Amino acid sequence: MHVLRLRLLAAGILAVIAFLLYSSTLLPGQDLGDTASFQAIAGERLLTPRQGYPLYFAVIGLFVHALPVEAARATNLASAVAAAVAVGLVVLVGAELGGTLVAGLVAGLLLAGSYTFWSQAIIAEVYALHLLIVGACLLALISWYRRPSLWRLGLFFAVYALGFGNHLSMVLLFPGFALFLLIAAPGGPREMVRPRVVLLALGLASIFTLQYAWNFSSLLDEPGHRGYGELLLNFWFDVTKSDWRANMVYGIPESTLSDRFAMYWFDLRQQFGVPGALAALVGAAWLLWKRWRVGVMLLALWLANWLFAFTYNVGDTHVFYLSSHLVVALAAGCGAGWVVLAMRDTAASRRLVAWQKVLSAGTVWLAIAVVVAYPAWRAFDTYPAMDRSGDREPTRFLDQLTAGMDGGREILGADMNWQLHNGLDYYAKYTRPDLVVFNLPDTLLYFPFLVATNAALGRQIVLTEGAATMVRDLYGHLFSLDRDPRLAVESLSERVATLPPGTRYVLAVIEAYPESPIDPTALSAATRQLGLRPDDLPTGRYAAVVGRVGERPVARLSGATPFRARTDLAGQLVDVRIECWLPADTIRRAGFGHVIVKGRHVLTLDRGVSFVAFGPDGAATLRAWDPGLYAPQPRFIVRPGHGQ
Repeated sequence: MHVLRLRLLAAGILAVIAFLLYSSTLLPGQDLGDTASFQAIAGERLLTPRQGYPLYFAVIGLFVHALPVEAARATNLASAVAAAVAVGLVVLVGAELGGTLVAGLVAGLLLAGSYTFWSQAIIAEVYALHLLIVGACLLALISWYRRPSLWRLGLFFAVYALGFGNHLSMVLLFPGFALFLLIAAPGGPREMVRPRVVLLALGLASIFTLQYAWNFSSLLDEPGHRGYGELLLNFWFDVTKSDWRANMVYGIPESTLSDRFAMYWFDLRQQFGVPGALAALVGAAWLLWKRWRVGVMLLALWLANWLFAFTYNVGDTHVFYLSSHLVVALAAGCGAGWVVLAMRDTAASRRLVAWQKVLSAGTVWLAIAVVVAYPAWRAFDTYPAMDRSGDREPTRFLDQLTAGMDGGREILGADMNWQLHNGLDYYAKYTRPDLVVFNLPDTLLYFPFLVATNAALGRQIVLTEGAATMVRDLYGHLFSLDRDPRLAVESLSERVATLPPGTRYVLAVIEAYPESPIDPTALSAATRQLGLRPDDLPTGRYAAVVGRVGERPVARLSGATPFRARTDLAGQLVDVRIECWLPADTIRRAGFGHVIVKGRHVLTLDRGVSFVAFGPDGAATLRAWDPGLYAPQPRFIVRPGHGQ
């Protein structure tokens, strides 16, 4: 009982520390992409099948309704809480697997400070809650293994079934969990197919399937549906994303396999470093030797999740490695725990005099300090890159896009990148509820009627750049699309031209999105304003220049693979971190890289050109992107053309 209390205390303390880390680096408001979509939906009464995730929306809905803060911040905070609890559970699981609290502490610290997990713990996303549920499943399963009983087995079944309401990738855990139940059952594999066990599993699965009744209920309101059979088919199609699921797994060309292996090695080092990866190998070998059933389960869990992520053919592969990262953290904790236990047992088996016992005990404690200090140091080093506490760029971009618009007399038609589109949905719902926004592609066929109707009501339609292009392509000269003079869109060269000589800056160039290529003429104009010569900007998939306006650069950085470089710029330590793997990465919610000055995060890198200027105190004075998600874009006012 004393050991259990000590483990619970340690797990609680580390969970609190993790929460403090995540809350201090929490994104303060809205984001773009899926996160913005979650933030906009949170707290609503109805869910559609396409929205899925009923458990996740129930959890973040509680935070939205319970906390007196902006909805976006409440949903971000929900992730921080879930991630902190997940860390605490990993401490308990690691201590059980490794047989020592040191194993749990190392596993918990490694997960808490890992780059991808941290990035998901500070925004509205499903993955923090997913790892919480995975940790709870492991804890329940180990509890059953230690003291087998039907109710403990039922607890595991219940937690596992509940997890499907958060994310369907719970299915990837099935091979590992099922294998463990078969090889660890006290009465042999047949114990798992006894009627009472099968009925218990099916009964709990049926009960927790009812979570999706929330999503299904919205279909019942559809007029004129053909019956429940068709509704069920539509429901399954939308919940499982059948229209694109077939292309997202096992869809990578064989020619890219070597690149995928290199990508995973980069990703593993990004999370745990080489020492962490080596500790995981030691821990996995020790588990397979000493506790082979548990070792086989963890290996199967890692392999299934790794294989899915490895073959995932969508641009955010890194987040699907998260479940495998949890397994690696547990294995690394067991490896560290084995080292400490081996040193302690060796000392105990020898006959030592008093001073030798003291020296031996000191050596063991030194080893504990080292294996715990390593993941703690990694968390300290990762902190600036993960600090999004001052990140208001999504809101600033949308503030600029809608600047000067009169919500009572104008409506905005949009066709933008899906990440910006989701961000605009949240913005129009919470930040600018006076502003009416519509999706231009949905109205394109009856757009002339929409223009005429609003004109009769004294309202004019304003279009984003993409929407204006679509209208122009379809309707030609039927409408005159005049650039909105109220929205000034400055080029990158015009913005950097305002900087006085001697201003410190970093200019980074990352291979651009195919649909938004870099304009070499515009880039050359900007570099000339900075005082750079044509050969001062290096070439490569990733490139950066660190210097002062009007002077030769202090550092020229480039590479075909991600890198990290530190430069002393007039007494300031500038840390340029490339944190993506191209061309596979097309979605990086934490950014494609970072610029950190004097330990302070000053710029999130996007694909394309990213620029930051900063003062003597290290604070950013100018941020700019071109092209990229945050690149400024013009608006257009719709007026009757020659044909109307």
